[in-house]
Amino acid sequence: MFRTAMSIRKRIIIAAVIQAIIICVICFFGYVSFQAALAKLQAIEIIDDLNISLLEMRKAEKNYFLYKDLSSLDELVTIGQKRYGVLEASRASLVSGLPGLSNKDYGELLHNLRRYVELIQGAIQIKAIPPAQEGEVRKLGHTLTEQSATLLRRERKSVNDIISYSIILLIASLGVVFIIQVVLWQYFFHFLIQEITIMEGMIKMVSEGRLREVATRTFSPHNEIQVAVQAISDMARELEKREQELLQSGKLASLGVLISGVAHELGNPLNNISLIAQTYLSLYDLLGDDDKKNYMGDVYTQSERIKKIVENLLDFSRQKKQELHDVQLGDVVKHSLGLVANQLKISKVKQHLTIADDLPPVSVDAPQIQQVLVNLFINAIQAMEQGGELFIEVGLDREHDQVWVSVQDTGIGINKEILPNIFDPFFTTKSTKGTGLGLSVSYGIIQQHHGEISVESEEGKGTTFIVKIPAQRQDKGD
Repeated sequence: MFRTAMSIRKRIIIAAVIQAIIICVICFFGYVSFQAALAKLQAIEIIDDLNISLLEMRKAEKNYFLYKDLSSLDELVTIGQKRYGVLEASRASLVSGLPGLSNKDYGELLHNLRRYVELIQGAIQIKAIPPAQEGEVRKLGHTLTEQSATLLRRERKSVNDIISYSIILLIASLGVVFIIQVVLWQYFFHFLIQEITIMEGMIKMVSEGRLREVATRTFSPHNEIQVAVQAISDMARELEKREQELLQSGKLASLGVLISGVAHELGNPLNNISLIAQTYLSLYDLLGDDDKKNYMGDVYTQSERIKKIVENLLDFSRQKKQELHDVQLGDVVKHSLGLVANQLKISKVKQHLTIADDLPPVSVDAPQIQQVLVNLFINAIQAMEQGGELFIEVGLDREHDQVWVSVQDTGIGINKEILPNIFDPFFTTKSTKGTGLGLSVSYGIIQQHHGEISVESEEGKGTTFIVKIPAQRQDKGD
């Protein structure tokens, strides 16, 4: 029945290992991305500094051309030399950190910056920029500004790329985690849920009294849930055994009450047989053949009556496995009343039986339903010690497709405080005279037949038990 032999502990360990691997992989990619982003940020910081420095150098250049301020040229050289040293030292990281920046482009940038600073240094020595070099200085300054602007644009693009890359990596990582989680759930937890569902179904069947269906299932447990399912099956097997013992105990308890009445019922035919035999012996020589046959016929009739009574008792007391057959519930009620007929007579209880016409059959184990009805009849008789009336009615609930039996007495009734416990095992209102099993066993039998049993009672006015059993559907056109 189960598809996997892997224990739950192993599944959890494997799932945890896979989860740990996933986390390590994501952390690794996160670390790589972080390092790449850090390198880009360092490159961007250098370019930002270069851009600021170039602006200051151009400002110093303009101050010279406008005001002939030689001190501004000193400032320009100082800034330029410092920035050149930084760019030279950061060449490798900048070329790798900024997409699209080649060694050639970077070399040209350094060359222009070095040439620009050298021209200014020469001008400082002669305390003026020669007119022939003014154009070149202006051109180099302009070129450096354009190169700086280009790098700035690349800087912005690089930042956008970093953000886009990080978002894509995050989404991809979450997607991978989600997919792996789904696969893990499908591979590991599908079987777990399937096994729990099996166990849930078995527990439900046990609660419904379908012990045999559970008890007949066999398993080869390989994990903790399967062991629990096996335990449920074993428990159901043991409960079925105990249930059969309980059913038989309930029968014997009812049988003890029946025997007291049957003893009187057997006494009549036995007395008749004794009188017939005595008369037959005393008149034997005077009797003709026809008279002798009549006497023997009477003996045979009384013997058959005894045989029928004994057979009914044996059928009622015999322990059998449940066998479902389609029967008319009205016939089962009549047969059950026959078993308690003498108790009704002795207790001076008058019975009223009403059976509706055209009732559908029910699929039941007739002896078990008979056991339920006999128990209800005996309880009703014992509740009417001074005599009374017993109303038995059989009808059909068309709305719920159920055949029902109502057993109503005019006895002492049941206290409303103990009424909710009436179907509990070993609960009895008869002091030491009862076992407390009759109604509990009856409740179990009706549950096994997927039916219902309920009670209504009022002290001093009597009690009504109603048993409902699903009607057997009959296909039209059969």
